Amino acid sequence: MPRVSLLTVVNYLEALADAHKDIKGKYRWNVSEVTGALRKGVELPVKLIDAVETQTSGDNTKTKHTNTTAFTVVGKPNTKTGNLDEYDAQNEVLDFCQQICFDIETRILHDASLPKINGVKNWLYGMVDKNSFHHFKVGPLFSDGLYGYRCEVSLKNQVCTTPDVSKWDDLD
Repeated sequence: MPRVSLLTVVNYLEALADAHKDIKGKYRWNVSEVTGALRKGVELPVKLIDAVETQTSGDNTKTKHTNTTAFTVVGKPNTKTGNLDEYDAQNEVLDFCQQICFDIETRILHDASLPKINGVKNWLYGMVDKNSFHHFKVGPLFSDGLYGYRCEVSLKNQVCTTPDVSKWDDLD
């Protein structure tokens, strides 16, 4: 089974953002951005995609990678949440963003159940740990005071333990 690359996961999560009818913007972000304003020109709601973190585990017979990633959906068009006392608007946005995260979770689970998509082997097939989905409230974020929901998910795949000899000068 091939390694799961950062680009594969990010491209997939971006494609889901493009396909979802309610999501208007998306980008892979850096957590350090949260202290400033949201990037200029980004429409709400926006899907912020985290980089993949990988943890290796296993025993003498198998080695696995657990690739954990996350995405955060924040904001709702025409709904101001920047003031701390705008509770009703914040709750409205939180509910809206949580539902989008649930939509994405459902789509990921669906896609991971398909051995092939359009006749091509599906890289995601069988990799999603259903118990790993974790949704939690975020906000206020950015100087815009945005609220939303974050979803973390883990993908597990078996790792080949035989080195690719073309990558090593000392192996034949």
